[in-house]
Amino acid sequence: MSTLEPGFLSASPPSDLFELDHQYLTTVRYFANRLSSCWHLELSRPFTRGQETYRACLRCGMHRRFDIKTWKSSGRFYSPSVERRARI
Repeated sequence: MSTLEPGFLSASPPSDLFELDHQYLTTVRYFANRLSSCWHLELSRPFTRGQETYRACLRCGMHRRFDIKTWKSSGRFYSPSVERRARI
C-alpha cells in the first residue's frame, strides 16, 4: 500500500506562479537575444526594388524601410521574403 495521500499527486501549484515564471523567462530570453544577436549598426545605402525602398544590415541582411522624402529609416527590421524559382 502507498503511504501517499490520494490527492497529493493530483494537486497542482497555483497558475499565477507559472505565469510569473513564464513572464520572467520571456524577458530574460529577450535580453539575452538582444545582447547576442546583431545590433544592425552597419547599414547599406538605400535601395529601391519595385515599390519598396529599404536599407539592409551589412552583417545579417535584415531590411528596414526607408522614406525617400524625409531621408530617414522607419519601422522595425524585418527579414526579406525569399523568391523561389524552379530550376530548368
